This record gives sequence, structure tokens and C-alpha cells, in this order.
Amino acid sequence: MVGKLFFPLPTMPAKDVQICPIAVDTTVFRSRTWDRLKFEIEYGLQRGTTANSYLISADKVALFDPPGESFTDNFVGTLIQRLDLNILDYVILGHVNANRSHTLKLLLSLAPQATIICSNPAAQNLEKLLADGDVNNPIQVMKGNDRLDLGRGHELSFTPTPSPRYPGQLCTYDPRTEILFTDKLFGAHVCGDQVFDEGWTIYQEDRRYYFDCLLAPAAAQVSAALNKLEAYPAQTYAPSHGPLVRYGLRELTRNYQQWLSEQQAQALNVALIYASAYGNTSTLAQAIARGITKAGVAVTAINAETSNAEEIKGAIEASAGFI
Repeated sequence: MVGKLFFPLPTMPAKDVQICPIAVDTTVFRSRTWDRLKFEIEYGLQRGTTANSYLISADKVALFDPPGESFTDNFVGTLIQRLDLNILDYVILGHVNANRSHTLKLLLSLAPQATIICSNPAAQNLEKLLADGDVNNPIQVMKGNDRLDLGRGHELSFTPTPSPRYPGQLCTYDPRTEILFTDKLFGAHVCGDQVFDEGWTIYQEDRRYYFDCLLAPAAAQVSAALNKLEAYPAQTYAPSHGPLVRYGLRELTRNYQQWLSEQQAQALNVALIYASAYGNTSTLAQAIARGITKAGVAVTAINAETSNAEEIKGAIEASAGFI
């Protein structure tokens, strides 16, 4: 009698943190998951993601963007193996949302001396997220052209790049390494071992899909952000998700400009108005916006929590319809 053959189903690698030096005094901590992280439209390609955090260890030590709650234990456990948190001077936040608060609270409780660096809208959001009083770290608000000197040539420059979904977004440029930390700009939800974008054309679908989901509904704000960031002679983009952009930097920048032009040139435009206390309605709005843009209609997303009545009225009057 011939026995049956059983083939085990492939299993996905466990979540982990990939650590890699990327420039002088600068290291990336890539919290990785090969699974789809959330049931949101932006993860629809189901290729996993990386949540990128960056560490600059100069005369002063700064950590960029601790990841969301699903990575808390792995990330903090890995970080304390590599860094004495007693010498952490700054935690720089490209944006603030509720998903990050769990990791942020734990990190700040272990480094009560660290100063939080963020934009003014992010600081206001932080006051709500940290309102329980467990964390009392100082907050330093950065505006356009503000600087923070970490020593050894790392004199960071900050540029607020707000959008409806991320009103507190803040980009940071390091002239010592010519790295532009772009937060949600120029990212992609794709997981792998590759830290930089060698063979960058293989990421074109991922980057376009990410743009369509997150950035197309805020085309006007993203265009304004790119205009501001042109002042920096960046040689590397360090986004929140996916590979760092070095080899395809110019091409990706041109692609963004083209995609934004196409979005703004659409004959029909719909105003999408929402308010989202916990992020759930924002996810719904994001899915609706993706469906509309896929049909060839432009979307102007408006976060009612950060927009005044005149802005909302003006968007409705300039649109063919509103949701």
C-alpha cells in the first residue's frame, strides 16, 4: 500500500527587527512583518511591510519614529540591546497617531530625560495620547527652518509637511549624511531583506499603489510638501515604510510630480470630508478615496478636525460632488 504524502503549508517568518548602518553615525531599525499588517486598503498588495526607525548617535543621540503597537516588544527589546536609553536625548516624531502611542509610552518611560521633537499639530495630539500622566517628557515644537544640532555636523533641519490624514507630519534633513527623513512620503508597503532600493524598478507597483492609497487624496498638500523639500540636496530618502530610496531617488521624485499633476488635472473632483477620533473613520475615508481615484476622478480629502468652515465650504463649491 502506497502511503500518502503530506506537504506542510509554508509558514511566514516571524516578526523581527533588521538593523543596518546606513551612513555615518546613522542606523536603521526595520521592524518587519511579512504578513499583511492591517485590514486597510494601503496594505492591499499583501506583501508585508517594514516600520522604519532611525538612530543618529553623535554628540547627542536622536531616535526617529518608534513603530506601532504590533512591533512594540520586538523593537524596544532590540533597541535596549544596542543603546543605553539613559543617553537618549531626543525622540523625533515624523507624525503622531494612536497606534504609535503604546510603543512611545513604553520608550519614554524608560528614557524620561528624552525630549520629544515634533510639529505643533503633533504636540497637540500628543497631549491627548499622553494625558494619563504616566509620561512627562518635555516636548519641543519645530517649525519651518528650525534646527537641532546633534554635533559632528548633524545639524538637523525641520520642515512641516501637513496633510489631512497626517496634519502633524514633519520631515527632517541631515546635512552631514544628506539623508532626508520623509515620514509617509516616498514609502512602500513591502517587506524583505533589501535595505536600499537597488534594482528600484521592481518597487514601482508598490510605490504607485502606496501613493494612490495615501497621498493622491491630498495632492495639493503633497505638491506643496515637495516644493518645500526641493531646497534640500538629499541623496537618500528615509521613509517610514519599505526600502530606503537612493538609486531611484530622482526617478521616484519625478514620478511623484507626474502622479500629482495627473491627479490635479482630472476634470471631475470630489470632496471627501471626514472626522476620525480613533483612526477608524479615516480608514474608511481612505478606502473610499482609493475607489474614486481608481475610477479616474480626483479626490480632495478634508479632515474636519483640522480644517475650518471656510476651507470645507470652498472645497465643496469647487467640487462636482462631496461625500
